[in-house]
Amino acid sequence: MNKKEFLLLILFVFIILALQTLIYNTIDMDYWARLLQGNAFWELGHILKQDPFSYTQTHTWLDHEWGSSVIFSFIQNNFGFNGILIFRILIVTSIFALIFATIKLQTGKNNHFLNIAYFLFAMAAMPTIVQSGLRCHFFTFLFFTLFIYILELVRKKEKNRLLVLLPIIMLFWSNIHGGCVSGLGLLGLYIVGEFLNKNKWKKYLLTLVCSLAVMFINPYGFDFVKFIFMASTMERPFVTEWISAFAHPNPQFLIEFKILFCINFALILLNLKKLRTDYTKLFILVACAFLSFKYIKNTPFFIIVSFMFLYECIVDVFKKKLPINQEKIITAILVILTLFFTGKTCREYLQYSFLSEQPLRVVEFLSANELKGKIISPFDMGSYISYKLYPDILIYMDGRYEEVYPKELKDDLDNFYNVQGKWDKVLETNPDYIIVPTDATLNDNLLNKNEYKLIYRNETNSLYSHISKLKDSYSLPTNNIDYYHANAFKTKFTFKDEIIINGEKVIFK
Repeated sequence: MNKKEFLLLILFVFIILALQTLIYNTIDMDYWARLLQGNAFWELGHILKQDPFSYTQTHTWLDHEWGSSVIFSFIQNNFGFNGILIFRILIVTSIFALIFATIKLQTGKNNHFLNIAYFLFAMAAMPTIVQSGLRCHFFTFLFFTLFIYILELVRKKEKNRLLVLLPIIMLFWSNIHGGCVSGLGLLGLYIVGEFLNKNKWKKYLLTLVCSLAVMFINPYGFDFVKFIFMASTMERPFVTEWISAFAHPNPQFLIEFKILFCINFALILLNLKKLRTDYTKLFILVACAFLSFKYIKNTPFFIIVSFMFLYECIVDVFKKKLPINQEKIITAILVILTLFFTGKTCREYLQYSFLSEQPLRVVEFLSANELKGKIISPFDMGSYISYKLYPDILIYMDGRYEEVYPKELKDDLDNFYNVQGKWDKVLETNPDYIIVPTDATLNDNLLNKNEYKLIYRNETNSLYSHISKLKDSYSLPTNNIDYYHANAFKTKFTFKDEIIINGEKVIFK
């Protein structure tokens, strides 16, 4: 594949990802918390180290994603949500561009037919990137892919000076997302692999030491690095992305990934003899297979490295090369069909589809009626509530989990919404308001308690008020979805303001 074909391939990837983005214009449940942290940086000149949005017990906010917050906030505030969507497309396109470039290093050539076919498979098998809203871990997959490309340039082309770039990248990576530990893991695998390959390995050891050292350059010091390693190994059995895709109760969940995982792992076993001539490549494949098998969040790792290092094995499956004209015809058909079906689906996309997951009308109800106090809400709603209602409403907790809150708070919240064990323990925190999914069993339990009364209900969520907070009448929120689209990223709060919480003045400095 020449330079022109390579650029056309990247353009094709960009177009498909842009069309996909119109369909899956979702956003992470913690995105609004990211915006708040980023806004604090741009308004105050520093990040927040203690969470002000919760009324429950919190600890020092060891925010290993603070750099992402600063980036997201800058783009959102200057270019709007469309800027966020474009930024997301550029990151994912860059990941695939680096993959294709690494394939060229491995094989000395590229096949546009196989590249497009494999891209379509990979796109289907990596919904946590391709069909996900912009999240902090996008940076990890980008830097992870960039690390491999640079390390392979060093191995294949003897461009040793490029190793200087890795600690510099790590400096940014470690302050953007805790997934930077995967970069350290890569360097460790290169050290062991190249040692067994009987190649020069000490340069990778020096790079690893330097990369680890720069991680201590952060707003929190040693505690930050300690926290990153703790968080990367912490079990989160009640958070979907931290379980295995193969352990999910729905067998159809991530089925495309499971199929491609099995195919790629079979290719490793079938080509084990060949792969054992390069221990570095083999160790990376096995390590990423393990990580992807263990956690849904890590599934892209194995797809990325399989794309890079098993390409030759896939080519061997098609040893009988297609005639050049036939190959071009098949490639053209693949491109046309992909554009057609993706474009057809895009015409039916729902603008700001991610808003359907948030309590839009409940939040508007609280705001319109000027209700103030403490609220308990499902895990994935706290971030949005804080962004829209702070400082009038303080949340129990949100999706930042171990970054901000003691583990037992999440356990108590799960018991509450699942009505298990001491389900009403969270009520000891004396919340003024409670949001409950309308179809949840918990509604019956709350209705039997005299302390809380139902004050608003729609088809998705119900809002309960403590009897001490009841009003004689309430204004109902609008049902106009365009209103919520127009105000999705508007917040009345600024960190430059002096605010009053529970009768006390709070000044952010």
